[in-house]
Amino acid sequence: MTDIDMRVFARNAGVNIRYPVGGVVFNLGDAGDCMYVVQSGVVEMMIGDKIIDVCGPGEAIGFMSIIDGAPRSSTARVKEDAELSIIDKKRFRFMVDEVPNFAQYIMNAMARRIRGMGKAM
Repeated sequence: MTDIDMRVFARNAGVNIRYPVGGVVFNLGDAGDCMYVVQSGVVEMMIGDKIIDVCGPGEAIGFMSIIDGAPRSSTARVKEDAELSIIDKKRFRFMVDEVPNFAQYIMNAMARRIRGMGKAM
């Protein structure tokens, strides 16, 4: 599955919301009942004042909370005007079960995020 395939699938599967520069998608500690796929723009993943990752088009954010039910582990702040597709738990489960390569896409994103957290700390 290529990035563009994920963007197209997410755009059609979820609700799409626009966020302005400086907008907060979610805060560290918030409940997480959905994930997002960046359609356009740039979102910074932060813990405190430290940027642990920068996500652009085709990248997923917020998926860790939807996997384990724990609160958000970082804050997602918009660096450049962004459009995000929201994927709820039901759609996430469907995608894991029915969309080829989706689980690999999420595992790759998770590995990159964890490595980024390690470097930032």
